[in-house]
Amino acid sequence: TEVVEVVKAAKKMVDLIGADVVVSVGRGISKDVETGIKLAEELAEVLGGVVGASRAVVDSGWMSADHQVGQTGKTVHPRIYVALGISGAIQHLAGMQDSECIIAVNKNESAPIFDVASYGIVGDLYKVTPMLIEAIRAAKAAK
Repeated sequence: TEVVEVVKAAKKMVDLIGADVVVSVGRGISKDVETGIKLAEELAEVLGGVVGASRAVVDSGWMSADHQVGQTGKTVHPRIYVALGISGAIQHLAGMQDSECIIAVNKNESAPIFDVASYGIVGDLYKVTPMLIEAIRAAKAAK
């Protein structure tokens, strides 16, 4: 065996800890992972934040480990934490429950994430998130 070339990828790490806004995705994006991540990125962009993920998302290989929030990931304390399709397992809550304002979007009205959420939206994240993005853009345009 002969090593012909070693290529190192320069990857920009996500600054979850210093972020004012974190938009995280959970297993709820499983029906359309690509669209779920794109929606989270778009929402994070309009809010001036970064994208985080639950352990289930990282373990599934949908996002890299530097996005992981929770007991086995990073502990975050942003002003705004948006949980899209995150049920609220205790390990995840340990990493984000001290956020100033928690907004949860989940189809399951009895998901544990709603116990810590400042605002809870029971609904499909694929329908709710585009509406949130539009409402935020409209509010910014009105200023």
